[in-house]
Amino acid sequence: MARMTKAIKFLKKAEAALMAAIEIYNKPNFQYREETFAILALNAWELILKAKLIGEKGNDVRCLYVYETHKTKAGHQSQKLYLKKNRAGNVLTIGLNRVIAELDNKTQVRLSTAIKKNIVALIEIRDNAIHYINASPQLAKQILEIGTASVKNLIEVAKAWFQHDLSNYNLYLMPIGFVSTSQATALAWSTDEKNLVRYLAELVRDSEVNIGTDYHVSLAVNLSFTRSSKDTASILAVTDDPNAPRVQLTEEDIRRKYPWDYAELNRRLKKRYIDFKCNAKYHRLRKPLVMDSRFTKSRYLDPGNPKSCRKDFYNSNILREFDKHYTREQ
Repeated sequence: MARMTKAIKFLKKAEAALMAAIEIYNKPNFQYREETFAILALNAWELILKAKLIGEKGNDVRCLYVYETHKTKAGHQSQKLYLKKNRAGNVLTIGLNRVIAELDNKTQVRLSTAIKKNIVALIEIRDNAIHYINASPQLAKQILEIGTASVKNLIEVAKAWFQHDLSNYNLYLMPIGFVSTSQATALAWSTDEKNLVRYLAELVRDSEVNIGTDYHVSLAVNLSFTRSSKDTASILAVTDDPNAPRVQLTEEDIRRKYPWDYAELNRRLKKRYIDFKCNAKYHRLRKPLVMDSRFTKSRYLDPGNPKSCRKDFYNSNILREFDKHYTREQ
């Protein structure tokens, strides 16, 4: 059995921290839900980023150590560096912000701006946790959307950096957590919480334009309940079966599902890959995908005439197909 490398050990710990964060968040009745999630999610990020840094440094864990100088007998600071230790006598390691700086400045890895801002948002939530009790519905929803983006970002990073697929676990934050029929508690709308709500909203708003990346600062989560007229609701799936029940989609619904035209698709591909060219190879790969309704919706000038002029619109899932053939930008 092959020995597990230091980087993979850190990756496994990051996976455990992420699963703990999600499990705590999804508990049906937990009074410290948002705060605990932020703490554990940040722990997961620190561990996976340390795993990447160790991997970039040849599995040498010493790249994480904190060093310091000592005073000499003459009272001057020594030129020699010594390992800094904690009160238990163990070597201190660098923190999350330092790990990000080390990756940016001393490796070929460039962490996405969206990931950095998402981590900043989690740090603010954690650091402000002491200032509010039982987050109000608005703040809870903000944290849910930032947390959802954080989980997705971490899954994408694990796959891109380590070929480790966490999506098999179906890791989702359940939106039931922020749904409440009662009013916020007495301290829910303190000045401190209002400041945090405003800061998070500004951070997300300033990051809304993020072309050509799978990473996000926040992901909108909308929840609604609909009463079914029958005892059991029907299962819905896209199908070519002429006998299946019909569901009408508006033009707006279709454009939400297929938001990119040809020019936008090309722009995102150029941004996403370091070796992408709009050449014969690209068109050879793209043309079969145009026939797949999972990726493309063709709109005809004359809907009843398939030979009329048409315009193709693309779903973002098409990027997964091109990932198999091109090299991602770090």
